[in-house]
Amino acid sequence: MIVAEEYRELLVFTQTDHARFAGELLSLWKGHDVPDHPRRADLIFAVREHDNGWREADAAPSCDRETGKPHDFLTLPEGERREIWRRGTARFEDKRPYPALLITLHAQNLIDHRCDDESWQELLTELSERRQRLQETVALDGDEAEQDYRLVDLTDLVSLTVCNRWTDPFERHGLRGRFDPEINAVYLHPFPLAGATTFDIPVRRIPQRRYEGDADLGGELAAARWQELKVRVAPWAGAEVLEGAATEP
Repeated sequence: MIVAEEYRELLVFTQTDHARFAGELLSLWKGHDVPDHPRRADLIFAVREHDNGWREADAAPSCDRETGKPHDFLTLPEGERREIWRRGTARFEDKRPYPALLITLHAQNLIDHRCDDESWQELLTELSERRQRLQETVALDGDEAEQDYRLVDLTDLVSLTVCNRWTDPFERHGLRGRFDPEINAVYLHPFPLAGATTFDIPVRRIPQRRYEGDADLGGELAAARWQELKVRVAPWAGAEVLEGAATEP
Protein backbone atom coordinates (compact mmCIF):
# COMPACT_ATOMS: atom_id res chain seq x y z
CA MET A 1 0.00 0.00 0.00
CA ILE A 2 0.85 3.65 -0.21
CA VAL A 3 -0.14 5.57 2.91
CA ALA A 4 0.02 9.36 2.98
CA GLU A 5 -0.86 11.75 5.77
CA GLU A 6 -3.30 14.56 5.06
CA TYR A 7 -4.46 16.66 7.99
CA ARG A 8 -5.90 14.16 10.50
CA GLU A 9 -6.51 11.42 7.97
CA LEU A 10 -4.51 8.77 6.18
CA LEU A 11 -4.95 8.43 2.43
CA VAL A 12 -4.57 4.77 1.47
CA PHE A 13 -3.84 3.75 -2.12
CA THR A 14 -3.29 0.20 -3.34
CA GLN A 15 -0.15 -0.43 -5.36
CA THR A 16 -2.44 -1.69 -8.14
CA ASP A 17 -4.24 1.66 -8.36
CA HIS A 18 -0.96 3.59 -8.21
CA ALA A 19 0.36 1.48 -11.11
CA ARG A 20 -2.88 1.85 -13.07
CA PHE A 21 -2.54 5.64 -12.88
CA ALA A 22 1.03 5.33 -14.18
CA GLY A 23 -0.27 3.15 -17.04
CA GLU A 24 -2.97 5.68 -17.89
CA LEU A 25 -0.30 8.37 -18.05
CA LEU A 26 1.81 6.34 -20.48
CA SER A 27 -1.23 5.54 -22.64
CA LEU A 28 -1.53 9.31 -23.31
CA TRP A 29 2.23 9.96 -23.54
CA LYS A 30 3.23 11.80 -26.71
CA GLY A 31 6.90 12.27 -25.92
CA HIS A 32 9.71 9.74 -26.40
CA ASP A 33 7.99 8.55 -29.63
CA VAL A 34 5.58 6.48 -27.53
CA PRO A 35 2.60 6.70 -29.98
CA ASP A 36 4.63 4.93 -32.70
CA HIS A 37 6.70 2.73 -30.41
CA PRO A 38 6.85 -0.85 -31.79
CA ARG A 39 6.36 -2.24 -28.27
CA ARG A 40 3.85 0.32 -27.04
CA ALA A 41 1.24 -2.23 -25.87
CA ASP A 42 3.86 -4.17 -23.90
CA LEU A 43 5.21 -0.95 -22.39
CA ILE A 44 1.80 0.13 -21.15
CA PHE A 45 1.13 -3.37 -19.80
CA ALA A 46 4.46 -3.37 -17.95
CA VAL A 47 3.77 0.02 -16.37
CA ARG A 48 0.27 -1.02 -15.33
CA GLU A 49 1.61 -4.26 -13.80
CA HIS A 50 4.99 -3.16 -12.46
CA ASP A 51 3.77 -3.59 -8.86
CA ASN A 52 1.64 -6.68 -9.48
CA GLY A 53 3.42 -8.58 -6.72
CA TRP A 54 1.68 -6.35 -4.16
CA ARG A 55 -1.82 -7.61 -5.01
CA GLU A 56 -1.83 -10.25 -2.30
CA ALA A 57 -0.24 -7.99 0.32
CA ASP A 58 -2.70 -5.17 -0.35
CA ALA A 59 -5.61 -7.60 -0.08
CA ALA A 60 -4.58 -8.31 3.53
CA PRO A 61 -2.96 -5.09 4.82
CA SER A 62 -0.85 -5.30 7.94
CA CYS A 63 -0.03 -3.00 10.78
CA ASP A 64 3.25 -2.17 12.50
CA ARG A 65 2.60 -3.30 16.06
CA GLU A 66 5.27 -1.00 17.51
CA THR A 67 4.09 2.23 15.89
CA GLY A 68 0.42 1.39 15.35
CA LYS A 69 0.71 2.64 11.76
CA PRO A 70 -0.32 0.74 8.63
CA HIS A 71 2.61 -0.82 6.81
CA ASP A 72 3.30 0.80 3.46
CA PHE A 73 5.63 -0.17 0.62
CA LEU A 74 8.61 1.21 2.54
CA THR A 75 7.94 -0.19 6.02
CA LEU A 76 6.69 -3.71 5.23
CA PRO A 77 9.14 -6.27 6.70
CA GLU A 78 11.97 -7.11 4.31
CA GLY A 79 11.15 -10.81 4.07
CA GLU A 80 7.65 -9.98 2.83
CA ARG A 81 9.03 -7.46 0.37
CA ARG A 82 11.38 -10.06 -1.08
CA GLU A 83 8.45 -12.40 -1.68
CA ILE A 84 6.53 -9.57 -3.33
CA TRP A 85 9.36 -9.04 -5.81
CA ARG A 86 9.58 -12.77 -6.49
CA ARG A 87 5.87 -12.93 -7.31
CA GLY A 88 5.87 -9.74 -9.30
CA THR A 89 8.77 -10.60 -11.56
CA ALA A 90 7.68 -14.20 -12.13
CA ARG A 91 3.94 -13.76 -12.74
CA PHE A 92 4.14 -12.89 -16.44
CA GLU A 93 7.40 -14.60 -17.38
CA ASP A 94 5.74 -17.27 -19.53
CA LYS A 95 2.83 -15.36 -21.08
CA ARG A 96 4.20 -11.80 -21.39
CA PRO A 97 8.01 -12.07 -21.46
CA TYR A 98 8.78 -8.50 -22.50
CA PRO A 99 6.69 -6.84 -19.78
CA ALA A 100 8.18 -9.40 -17.37
CA LEU A 101 11.65 -8.24 -18.42
CA LEU A 102 10.77 -4.59 -17.76
CA ILE A 103 9.26 -5.49 -14.39
CA THR A 104 12.45 -7.38 -13.55
CA LEU A 105 14.53 -4.34 -14.51
CA HIS A 106 12.32 -2.30 -12.21
CA ALA A 107 12.93 -4.68 -9.31
CA GLN A 108 16.67 -4.61 -9.92
CA ASN A 109 16.66 -0.84 -10.12
CA LEU A 110 15.02 -0.60 -6.70
CA ILE A 111 16.98 -3.23 -4.80
CA ASP A 112 20.44 -3.34 -6.40
CA HIS A 113 21.69 -1.18 -3.52
CA ARG A 114 21.16 -4.28 -1.35
CA CYS A 115 24.03 -6.08 -3.09
CA ASP A 116 26.11 -6.15 0.12
CA ASP A 117 23.22 -7.44 2.25
CA GLU A 118 23.42 -11.22 2.55
CA SER A 119 19.67 -11.57 3.14
CA TRP A 120 18.98 -10.15 -0.33
CA GLN A 121 21.63 -12.12 -2.24
CA GLU A 122 19.37 -15.04 -3.21
CA LEU A 123 16.72 -12.74 -4.66
CA LEU A 124 19.29 -10.60 -6.51
CA THR A 125 20.73 -13.75 -8.09
CA GLU A 126 17.24 -14.91 -9.10
CA LEU A 127 16.52 -11.55 -10.71
CA SER A 128 19.79 -11.56 -12.62
CA GLU A 129 19.07 -15.06 -13.94
CA ARG A 130 15.49 -14.14 -14.83
CA ARG A 131 16.67 -11.05 -16.67
CA GLN A 132 19.11 -13.14 -18.71
CA ARG A 133 16.43 -15.71 -19.59
CA LEU A 134 13.93 -13.05 -20.61
CA GLN A 135 16.45 -11.13 -22.73
CA GLU A 136 17.21 -14.36 -24.59
CA THR A 137 13.49 -15.04 -25.02
CA VAL A 138 12.58 -11.63 -26.43
CA ALA A 139 15.79 -11.43 -28.49
CA LEU A 140 16.07 -7.71 -27.87
CA ASP A 141 19.23 -5.72 -27.32
CA GLY A 142 19.76 -4.95 -23.64
CA ASP A 143 20.22 -1.24 -24.36
CA GLU A 144 16.78 -1.10 -25.99
CA ALA A 145 15.20 -2.67 -22.91
CA GLU A 146 17.01 -0.17 -20.68
CA GLN A 147 15.70 2.70 -22.80
CA ASP A 148 12.17 1.34 -22.61
CA TYR A 149 12.51 0.88 -18.86
CA ARG A 150 13.04 4.62 -18.47
CA LEU A 151 9.36 5.11 -19.33
CA VAL A 152 8.39 2.67 -16.57
CA ASP A 153 10.64 4.57 -14.17
CA LEU A 154 9.29 7.99 -15.19
CA THR A 155 5.60 7.20 -14.97
CA ASP A 156 6.14 5.31 -11.71
CA LEU A 157 7.85 8.40 -10.25
CA VAL A 158 5.04 10.77 -11.31
CA SER A 159 2.41 8.46 -9.82
CA LEU A 160 4.38 7.92 -6.60
CA THR A 161 4.81 11.67 -6.20
CA VAL A 162 1.05 12.20 -6.41
CA CYS A 163 0.03 9.28 -4.17
CA ASN A 164 2.66 10.01 -1.52
CA ARG A 165 1.88 13.75 -1.65
CA TRP A 166 5.56 14.57 -2.19
CA THR A 167 6.08 18.29 -2.72
CA ASP A 168 9.79 18.43 -3.55
CA PRO A 169 10.42 19.09 -7.26
CA PHE A 170 11.91 16.13 -9.11
CA GLU A 171 13.95 15.57 -12.25
CA ARG A 172 14.64 12.27 -13.97
CA HIS A 173 15.55 11.23 -17.51
CA GLY A 174 15.16 14.83 -18.69
CA LEU A 175 11.68 15.31 -17.19
CA ARG A 176 11.09 17.90 -14.47
CA GLY A 177 8.03 17.96 -12.25
CA ARG A 178 6.42 19.21 -9.08
CA PHE A 179 3.20 18.42 -7.22
CA ASP A 180 0.79 20.83 -5.52
CA PRO A 181 -1.23 18.85 -2.96
CA GLU A 182 -3.55 21.77 -2.23
CA ILE A 183 -5.14 21.49 -5.67
CA ASN A 184 -4.02 17.95 -6.57
CA ALA A 185 -2.09 19.05 -9.65
CA VAL A 186 1.22 17.73 -10.96
CA TYR A 187 3.17 19.95 -13.35
CA LEU A 188 5.62 18.50 -15.89
CA HIS A 189 8.25 19.93 -18.24
CA PRO A 190 8.74 19.27 -21.07
CA PHE A 191 5.07 18.34 -21.10
CA PRO A 192 4.69 14.79 -22.45
CA LEU A 193 0.91 14.65 -23.00
CA ALA A 194 -1.18 16.21 -25.78
CA GLY A 195 -2.86 18.53 -23.29
CA ALA A 196 -3.68 19.00 -19.62
CA THR A 197 -5.67 16.01 -18.39
CA THR A 198 -7.51 15.05 -15.20
CA PHE A 199 -7.20 11.50 -13.87
CA ASP A 200 -9.12 9.66 -11.13
CA ILE A 201 -7.22 7.53 -8.60
CA PRO A 202 -9.19 5.30 -6.19
CA VAL A 203 -8.40 6.07 -2.55
CA ARG A 204 -9.72 5.36 0.93
CA ARG A 205 -9.47 7.76 3.86
CA ILE A 206 -9.12 6.44 7.39
CA PRO A 207 -8.47 8.18 10.72
CA GLN A 208 -4.87 8.99 11.56
CA ARG A 209 -4.72 7.08 14.84
CA ARG A 210 -2.91 4.19 16.45
CA TYR A 211 -4.16 0.84 15.14
CA GLU A 212 -4.07 -2.09 17.54
CA GLY A 213 -3.33 -4.74 14.95
CA ASP A 214 -4.15 -6.13 11.52
CA ALA A 215 -7.79 -6.81 12.41
CA ASP A 216 -8.30 -3.24 13.66
CA LEU A 217 -6.74 -1.80 10.52
CA GLY A 218 -8.61 -4.21 8.25
CA GLY A 219 -11.93 -3.33 9.85
CA GLU A 220 -11.30 0.40 9.39
CA LEU A 221 -10.35 -0.08 5.74
CA ALA A 222 -13.36 -2.34 5.10
CA ALA A 223 -15.68 0.33 6.48
CA ALA A 224 -14.00 3.19 4.59
CA ARG A 225 -15.78 4.46 1.50
CA TRP A 226 -13.89 4.26 -1.76
CA GLN A 227 -13.42 7.70 -3.31
CA GLU A 228 -11.88 9.07 -6.48
CA LEU A 229 -8.98 11.46 -6.07
CA LYS A 230 -9.01 13.79 -9.07
CA VAL A 231 -5.49 14.70 -10.18
CA ARG A 232 -4.73 17.22 -12.89
CA VAL A 233 -1.58 16.76 -14.98
CA ALA A 234 -0.57 20.01 -16.68
CA PRO A 235 2.42 21.82 -18.20
CA TRP A 236 4.83 23.39 -15.74
CA ALA A 237 4.71 27.04 -16.71
CA GLY A 238 7.99 28.76 -15.90
CA ALA A 239 10.04 25.56 -15.69
CA GLU A 240 12.10 26.80 -18.63
CA VAL A 241 13.20 29.81 -16.56
CA LEU A 242 14.26 27.57 -13.68
CA GLU A 243 16.07 25.30 -16.11
CA GLY A 244 17.96 28.25 -17.59
CA ALA A 245 18.91 29.58 -14.17
CA ALA A 246 20.27 26.17 -13.19
CA THR A 247 22.67 26.17 -16.13
CA GLU A 248 24.02 29.70 -15.66
CA PRO A 249 27.67 29.86 -14.56
